[in-house]
Amino acid sequence: AVRRWTMFSWLFLSLGLTLGMIWAYEELGWGGFWGWDPVENAGALPWFTSTAFLHSVMVQERRSMLRIWNVTLVILTFFLTIFGTFMTRSGIVQSVHAFGEDAQLTVWFSVFMAIILVFSFGWVIYRLPLLRARNELESWASREAAFLLNNWILLFAAFFILFATMFPTISEAFTGQRITVGPPFFNTWMVPIGLVLLLLTGIGPLLAWRKSTLSNLVYQFAWPMGVAVATAVGLSAIGFRVWVSGLCFALCAFVLGTISQEFVRGAVVRRGATGTDIVTALVGLIMRSRRRYGGYVVHVGIVLMFLGFAGAGYKLEQQVLMNAGDEVEIGQFLVRYDRVSETDDGQKQMITGHMTIFKDGQAAGELFPARWFFRKHETEPTTEVAIRRSLSEDLYITLATYDLADQSAAFQITVNPLVNWIWFGFAIMALGTGLVLLPESSLAFVSAKVPAGAATTSLVLVSVLLGGMGTTARAQIAVPDGAELGADQQRLEAELQDELVCVCGTCSHLPLSTCTCATATDMRLRLNKQVAMGEDRDGVYQHFIDTYGSQEPIGAPIGTFNQLSWFFPMLVGGACLVGVGFVTLRWSRRDSELQESQVSVSADDQDQQLEARLDDELRELD
Repeated sequence: AVRRWTMFSWLFLSLGLTLGMIWAYEELGWGGFWGWDPVENAGALPWFTSTAFLHSVMVQERRSMLRIWNVTLVILTFFLTIFGTFMTRSGIVQSVHAFGEDAQLTVWFSVFMAIILVFSFGWVIYRLPLLRARNELESWASREAAFLLNNWILLFAAFFILFATMFPTISEAFTGQRITVGPPFFNTWMVPIGLVLLLLTGIGPLLAWRKSTLSNLVYQFAWPMGVAVATAVGLSAIGFRVWVSGLCFALCAFVLGTISQEFVRGAVVRRGATGTDIVTALVGLIMRSRRRYGGYVVHVGIVLMFLGFAGAGYKLEQQVLMNAGDEVEIGQFLVRYDRVSETDDGQKQMITGHMTIFKDGQAAGELFPARWFFRKHETEPTTEVAIRRSLSEDLYITLATYDLADQSAAFQITVNPLVNWIWFGFAIMALGTGLVLLPESSLAFVSAKVPAGAATTSLVLVSVLLGGMGTTARAQIAVPDGAELGADQQRLEAELQDELVCVCGTCSHLPLSTCTCATATDMRLRLNKQVAMGEDRDGVYQHFIDTYGSQEPIGAPIGTFNQLSWFFPMLVGGACLVGVGFVTLRWSRRDSELQESQVSVSADDQDQQLEARLDDELRELD
């Protein structure tokens, strides 16, 4: 019952996060979809713990293990939803999406959260005798162990995001200075964590419950590993970078190889048992084991979303100052700036850039990036993004600055490969969740066995087209009226534009390479001058610290105390991994001791134990 309720809530939380990504991508005008804003992070925290629960609860249902752990995950998920609300209302984090500071509300929230923890874990302690596991972990090479590792990674991700989000508040409490933790810090950690989770998504279904034999592992892993290696070799041969996006593509191929293998093998067995054609057998397989194969469909959606994430590694960006008639080439596109116009509809003034797009030498349409100035809110213009969409890539243009008199304008032009696969992936993920939640009677006809000599014909058309993707490295970002730099200086400037963040206070500390506000433009000019003067990375850091009076422009913490933030999550994660290993080892030893002690048990006692175990397993069947 808890699993079904959690899955329903998890689906809507996933929908909310995805809609937030679409909103950030289409409305904010910085070219990305996730900026690690504290309010974004608050929504992601319970997603990680609820995802962990949805995996580990299967271990409880199959093997009557992890009962205390699962109850703890449920409590933490609810607590983190309250804590996320607390962050946005208390003022303990600084975000453009936060709702101000209320000291009285902070006290009430703190009391409520304390009551949640004391009451919930008090009941867990009271009911410990009823929550004890009936079975123990029998082998490290088992699906139970894979789910345990999966849970550890998900909880580590949640802890890291919580720690990094709260670190500015922690640093202010200890040092009196509020330190910025921007996207560079989060990406350094979350990219490898995401890759490990993607790998486990493919490994888990290949392992048997209780224990996997060596022959079984070879049989299960041969096809997915072959697909992954072939993908990696093929990408490398045609010039794709292997780390990090190329590795993500290879892992996506591994997971898809795992899932396709499960579907094909199951459908072949069912076809032989029912006498149907392969497609009807596949549909019947899914409806007969909706939870298992619906979960695989969810994993397919996750893989498609990871394809979109990996595409960001081949993202191209240019910030250019253009006069009417100027052209700029980026990736496969040639963008020509025609003019800038001014219109007014009585509610707002609209400044619109007129751009003509060419692809592969052919006209590909027009785009109209704009800035709108609403009446009584002239100081807060909205950015109206112009997007040319396709399955393979988006051309994304925003109007940064303009001069109506001489018709000059500055634009941020971005090519986002595979970004639309993120939204498509969520649609597949929602479809899989719906399959899992379908009632028992749905499509019951596909479960029937076809009489001898009869046959059915099913026509299912599924077409997934993955367009080509450019492999060009990220374009050099131009700085209007900036100094000319050498190749090494240009490389350093591009790196620092990713490491330094905007301090305007309204863009959630976006990197200078993506923020389009006037403050970011001024900071880029300042950075350009410092690099042109021969300053190294440390010198540039110090210049920005002296200029703005704090470490706020630095996207990742520096300094003795602040650099502890880089190692603290590692220490906690390592300690948790050691703890998981210790508990697992104790489980394994306890099981061996239990088996030795059972040698002296009489045959009648053994029969009674087997009957009780059989009753337990029959009750746990769908």
